[in-house]
Amino acid sequence: MVFSKRKQAKQNEKGIWKAYLKLMFKAKLPWKWLIFAIVLNLISTTLTLIFPQYMQKIYSGVFTNPVIFGALAILLFNVIFNGIVRYVGKLTMYKIDVSYRGLIWERLMHSPLTLYDKVKPTEMVSRITLDAGTISQVLGGWGPGIISMVYSTVGVIAILFTYDWHLGLAVLVYVPFYLIFNILYGKWNYRASKTTYNRLSKLTQFLSELLMSVPLIKTFVTEAKEEQRGKEQLDYYYKANLKRAIVQWVESPVYNFLSVAQEAFVIGYGAYLVKSGAITLPQWIAFFMYVGMLWPTLTTFTYLYSDIKRSQGATSRIADLIDSPIEQYEKEKPISQIQEGIVFENVAFGYGDKKVLTDVSFSIPIGQLTAIVGPSGSGKSTLLSLLQQFYQPKSGAISLLNGQNINEFHLNDWRKLFSYVAQDSPLISGSIRENIVFGVDREVSDIEIMQAADAANALRFIKDFPNGFDSDVGEAGSNLSGGQRQRIAIARAILRNSPILLLDEATASLDSQSEKVVQEAMRRLMKDHTTVMIAHDLSTIRDADQIVLLDSGKVDGIGTHQELMETNELYQLFVKLHMESAAS
Repeated sequence: MVFSKRKQAKQNEKGIWKAYLKLMFKAKLPWKWLIFAIVLNLISTTLTLIFPQYMQKIYSGVFTNPVIFGALAILLFNVIFNGIVRYVGKLTMYKIDVSYRGLIWERLMHSPLTLYDKVKPTEMVSRITLDAGTISQVLGGWGPGIISMVYSTVGVIAILFTYDWHLGLAVLVYVPFYLIFNILYGKWNYRASKTTYNRLSKLTQFLSELLMSVPLIKTFVTEAKEEQRGKEQLDYYYKANLKRAIVQWVESPVYNFLSVAQEAFVIGYGAYLVKSGAITLPQWIAFFMYVGMLWPTLTTFTYLYSDIKRSQGATSRIADLIDSPIEQYEKEKPISQIQEGIVFENVAFGYGDKKVLTDVSFSIPIGQLTAIVGPSGSGKSTLLSLLQQFYQPKSGAISLLNGQNINEFHLNDWRKLFSYVAQDSPLISGSIRENIVFGVDREVSDIEIMQAADAANALRFIKDFPNGFDSDVGEAGSNLSGGQRQRIAIARAILRNSPILLLDEATASLDSQSEKVVQEAMRRLMKDHTTVMIAHDLSTIRDADQIVLLDSGKVDGIGTHQELMETNELYQLFVKLHMESAAS
């Protein structure tokens, strides 16, 4: 069992380095700046290694101009180079940070909806903010310095042996103790930091969900209960932070002990060598200065190792995201309109292991209204998602009447054929104008925007706002009512003027007055368009050229309202329940 865990740990260690390399070559890293930062670090390190040689000469009584001005020049250049190195290092890190955030954002924009079904929005935000920042800190913050750190360590050890190999060997004996503790401390700190990060992630998710549900909490008078739950989450986070603080506290006394023990040995043994005449006092002072350079560098390796361990989770998560499949846009065949109908042929689909559609077959005639009805959870909205190629069928095919599979067409061209109005149409933060023209890839005049808003019965309420079309809709349209948001969405669909309309219960969540206004706008929208509509309103369904009745993911009947009333018991029940509901 222990062996298998160690083997797994080694495999994870190899995997993390592969992930780092993969990310380095996937992102557009600022290689010129990285190389520039490395060169500056090496120059600064070289000057630091040379400086004790000048101090040895000064302590030996050599006060010639080359020695004095050489030492002063090194001090001056080191100050200048350190400032430049710090600036270039920060600049490089920020460039890497932007590059990784851009890479993740690009990948998220082109990922299929299957990814969004698996990963929560808060986790997506975490990828862009926390994970990208963690990796850029390691690659940008530590990357340029690693080479100079190795160079400094090797250089110092080599110089130490030139003074006295016994003394150099004695100092070198301490290095393994430092490295062993570094590795152990890095692992402990990683585990503690990981626990803290997980607790913070859960706390953030908890707070985000609760703050968005404040009206619900107040409605059901659960403030005290949620306050207690919040305090529990804060307490979990506090305890995780406390454990990490204890782990980090251990670092200081251990390092101090190793440092004091090493310095005591160097002082004692160095004094013996000076007294015996093996080395001079200036040589011992220079030697002591070099030893003083070695331990901070080794300590820095500890922080580097800790950061690498801490970034393992972020690295693997981003690497998995970058390796995940993306939507294939570049198909051979362009398409701008459909002359024939669209056919679902024996289509089956499910979300994971959950079956949603089974052997679904029907056609969508061009220029007609097709209504899709059925009980909740029967797969109605899934049909619209498949039609827009948000998902691919598990089996069967969706094609044109001439037999061409819709997967053969350029994905962007295909999706431009549709305008979609959902039950609760999402709006983006910004102005009403920006939301109406959203997704329209051409220049749009103010007159066109006003005409679209007027046709959607939205112009009157828009004019009532102080800033008219430039009024801010708020986050996700929070400054507008449900009916107003739907009318903005309909105006957007009118302006886009796609040949096929997809209406997913666009009036289901509205009050009767808003529903009437929106339905009137929808009738204008549907004129001269092919429409596929999921609806609960019997008056709209009754006028459909074709009704597709779904039940438990299967087609239970196809026909007009009159035909289904005569032949289909489920549809008869659907109409009866609707009429009873309307009467009550």
